[in-house]
Amino acid sequence: MKYLLYIMIVVCLFSCKKETVETYQGKDGVSFFAYTFELLHTTAVRNYSFALQATQKQRDTLFIPMRITGKLTDQPRTVMLKTAQGTTATAGVDFELKEFTVPAGASKFNYPLILLNSAGMAKNVYRIVLEPAETKDFILGTLGQTPRTNTTQPEENFRYLKVDVTSQYIEPAYWIYLLQDFGEFSAVKYKFMVKTLGITDFNYDKIGSDGLLNFPVTLRNALAAYEAANGPLLDENGQKISFP
Repeated sequence: MKYLLYIMIVVCLFSCKKETVETYQGKDGVSFFAYTFELLHTTAVRNYSFALQATQKQRDTLFIPMRITGKLTDQPRTVMLKTAQGTTATAGVDFELKEFTVPAGASKFNYPLILLNSAGMAKNVYRIVLEPAETKDFILGTLGQTPRTNTTQPEENFRYLKVDVTSQYIEPAYWIYLLQDFGEFSAVKYKFMVKTLGITDFNYDKIGSDGLLNFPVTLRNALAAYEAANGPLLDENGQKISFP
């Protein structure tokens, strides 16, 4: 009889524990997301300039990668972002944040941040610091890095994302990889490159090895012609512009 009573107590305990797990209902989370091999990790700043677009725009959309941590559903859900400390841009003037509907079954998505070409951007660089806002569907998701496997790249989930926006010629994040071929960045140099070559994006993914090989030659020749007609081309700091 004593053993039977013991067995009944153990079964009861396991039954109670199982019921607690099954009835727990917690919100799923959402966070910013990037592959860690990209120059798009936690501390990196995304740069956007209206001056570097192929056509003149008064507004544009910057798509921000995000991910859901938690269960997937067969229903669409709502995501919203809010500004955090460090923001110098003005909502409704320099940018807009709107609710975004995540498609059913999606685990990753791109949030559309709307940027506005305000008058102040001609002389200023404004920063937008974003973080996920709590909605009826989501709270802040799990943060940190996930290790690489044989089939995936290392990834990172993070809470804050910084975007610098302007209508000036600003240094893109990828310029660090162009120093050997194009030299130190300056706004005047960048503007000269855009005018000479007719492109605004010098990322290696866009120009390739042919661009790295041929563009500096074209730019040196164009600069020599400019100097012959006008004298040295000086940057915004009074330094003479040159190409390696």
